[in-house]
Amino acid sequence: MEKASFLSEITSLANPKAQDRWPELLDEIDRGNVIPVIGPNLLVEPRVLENGLTENLHQQLISVIAPLTGVKSRPRTFSQLVYDDNFRYTFAKDNIDVIYRIIDKAMGLPDGNGINFEPSPLLVELLGTKRFPFVITTSFTPIVERAMERIWGRVNVLTFNNDPNGKSNDAGYRHDISSAEDLKRPTVFYMLGRYCQYPEYAVTDSDMMNYCASWIKGEGVPNVLINELNAWDNENDKSKRYLLFLGNSYSDWLYRFVWFALRTRHKVMQSDVIVNERAEDTLVQFLERLQTFYQDNPSEVIHRISKEMDARHGDHSHFVGVTDYDVFISYSRRDKVIARNLHDALKAKGFNVWFDNVSIGIENWKEAIERGITHSQVFVPILSANVKNESLTPHEYRAEWDIAAELSKRMGGRTFIIPLAEKGFDFNDPITKLPKPLAEMNACWYTSADDLGQITQAVVNEIQKLKRLSQNH
Repeated sequence: MEKASFLSEITSLANPKAQDRWPELLDEIDRGNVIPVIGPNLLVEPRVLENGLTENLHQQLISVIAPLTGVKSRPRTFSQLVYDDNFRYTFAKDNIDVIYRIIDKAMGLPDGNGINFEPSPLLVELLGTKRFPFVITTSFTPIVERAMERIWGRVNVLTFNNDPNGKSNDAGYRHDISSAEDLKRPTVFYMLGRYCQYPEYAVTDSDMMNYCASWIKGEGVPNVLINELNAWDNENDKSKRYLLFLGNSYSDWLYRFVWFALRTRHKVMQSDVIVNERAEDTLVQFLERLQTFYQDNPSEVIHRISKEMDARHGDHSHFVGVTDYDVFISYSRRDKVIARNLHDALKAKGFNVWFDNVSIGIENWKEAIERGITHSQVFVPILSANVKNESLTPHEYRAEWDIAAELSKRMGGRTFIIPLAEKGFDFNDPITKLPKPLAEMNACWYTSADDLGQITQAVVNEIQKLKRLSQNH
């Protein structure tokens, strides 16, 4: 059985108050401060063998690859597979890197060939709460990414590929976040590389050690992410971030590396949750020294998280997660004063506002804008005399209008676009040429940069309406 270990401010394994840490953990999940670290054992439903053993996804891949390469020893790890004499000397001709090409072929096989690529119900249940937009995975397979896409739609991909100048970066994958705001956006970080056609992901123990060496040397390490994971709440003398380890049944040394790599600047481990299968005695002793509390059944941990989040927020499918924005503000740079004032007014109402001065880091800004619009509940374009005066030159806000207009067409009977127009603005002016969905919307009007009462109330009313509709469906 797997064991869930809670690294909290408790003094002993027998502490009867240990269960009292649940409310704190659930509150931190609600605040968006808990980041799952998903390993191979949680990716898919395990396959049960005749001898009673089970196979995770990695082991299912090995079971398919082994007979194709002449291996008869029933290996359980990729290292056992590639160092089998039949594989190494007969099939691979002593070039074990051929395993990457074989994995590539196996990953392309349909499910009917005995490999289950469907995300496990437990993984879907956990991520389906929509409380974990940022997820770390220690598997090279894209199962977590696939599950995240089903739940969130578009998902960012970050990967530490052991070669910051390597070919896999050509695919456009970044290795680090740009700021703490990225932790609120649907993202998968591959800690040990991502499956691709290039051999830049960890498979064997040797690969793992090479990754460890590169990480320790600081080669391509996601320093911004590490700093955020290790941010400290000085007022309460505890970590600001919780790590939720699930399905990482690694050996003592590798588990310690994964934990240490993510927690290099931590003062005292007080806030992590660890699910580990068949932990070695030395590892258990190591965790006990960190005041660890164990539970025997990880599925119960996930079920409880899901149940508690459902009790707090209702049906997860209608809940707006921490990465969703309430409002997207689109504006001309010449209207930056009113845009900033509107941002501040809506933030004062408690809304999560997408505003490019604070919502875009060093990432691909076009993708960031599109994601901001599609993940917002309301789109507010600021329409002024400046917009008309700029009609003969290209401006990015026109692309934003088109995205919002197309999105609005695909919606039902709800208001997505609420224009904020300067008094006297002509919606039908052929020079300005607004997209039809914008021109047809009832606008809120303003006369000065401080005249924002009407638009603020309109946004409040619309979002309250959307919440009521969500509760009734």
